[in-house]
Amino acid sequence: MSLGLKAQSEYPWLSRPHAIKSLDSLLHQAPSVALKTEFYSHGFLDSLLQSPAKSWLGTDSLVLETKIQYLAQSFFEDLSFGNPRPVFKFQGYVFELRKNEVRQLMDSYLKNQSIVSLVNYLNNSSPEVKSILALLQLKQDSLVSNPTKIAQLTLSANHYRWLHHIRKNQMLTVVNIPAAQLKVYQGNQVTLKMRVVLGRPARPTRVLTAQIKNVIINPNWYVPRSIATEELLPEIQKNIRYFYASHLDLLDKNNQVIDAKTVDWKALSKNYFPYTFRQKTGVWNTLGILKIPFVNPYRLYLHDTSEKKLFASSKRFFSHGCIRLEDPIRYAKLLLGPNSRAMDTLKIEGPYYNIPSKWIKVNKTAPLIIWYNLIDFDEKGEVVYLENIYK
Repeated sequence: MSLGLKAQSEYPWLSRPHAIKSLDSLLHQAPSVALKTEFYSHGFLDSLLQSPAKSWLGTDSLVLETKIQYLAQSFFEDLSFGNPRPVFKFQGYVFELRKNEVRQLMDSYLKNQSIVSLVNYLNNSSPEVKSILALLQLKQDSLVSNPTKIAQLTLSANHYRWLHHIRKNQMLTVVNIPAAQLKVYQGNQVTLKMRVVLGRPARPTRVLTAQIKNVIINPNWYVPRSIATEELLPEIQKNIRYFYASHLDLLDKNNQVIDAKTVDWKALSKNYFPYTFRQKTGVWNTLGILKIPFVNPYRLYLHDTSEKKLFASSKRFFSHGCIRLEDPIRYAKLLLGPNSRAMDTLKIEGPYYNIPSKWIKVNKTAPLIIWYNLIDFDEKGEVVYLENIYK
């Protein structure tokens, strides 16, 4: 092996001065790709480029090569995964960031093409990131500065980078709160999209990640204590008929059904309520015909609803935090796949009463993301700015 080939093998960066110049330029121009130059300690590159390239291969070559490699890896990981990435109140599902994949891409482009080509490849891989960066460049080049829009586009570009990376090779459900919309992705393709109803500002839906493992047909609704004591109890105290009209069971601390007529309702209050309300299954049930649970500390879940008219509203923020689905049957069939035969027997139209609940297992990995992104996309893929409903 000649000295040149050996240097290229042992010092892939130091033996390619043009690549180092490109890296230095890319880091200085980081804001144009929605990153910050100050993320990267690249001052030593500026100094290095002031000296002759033939002097780079010396006693400190390995240390210098390692520093450049680490710097480049950080930059291309940020282009791949985003920086900053979304922050969630609860992470019930941890997504893998495939750093080795980035390293292999970087090595390949360094040796066979150019790192500028790799930047273009990564920025164009996600249709969302591509659209946001094009709009960001227009805002940055505009004579009329709009720092708020630039900051919003910059943040969303990085969040969509992360989303693009983690949705590869799997089905992924994403609920964007400001958009009041659910999307199911298979890679870059949206295979299902529907409206959802989310938490009102006083009871916001939480941002989280989770894994869906079951679908419940004909669910009971175990009324949360806050709703039971603040909303239902006052009505029942006015008139016991409200209890029966709401198709409720009253459970004691041992989860046993007790006769509502034997209860001194006037003695109960927000601070003293040793019971649980459980709503029977049926057309009246608040959860409708389907519930899709997932582990989280906020008692959130996806579900059908008896209030279909709310989906016609442009601002769909009416719930106590849970997510109501416009088309729960179609979504459940997508989750269950070949195991969805039980869905075909559902009596969706017409009256149905007190049907036993049935749990069906989701036999595949089905991660869920609930996030808060003020940028989304219309049917044509154009950027849409959303109202900050939980501001």
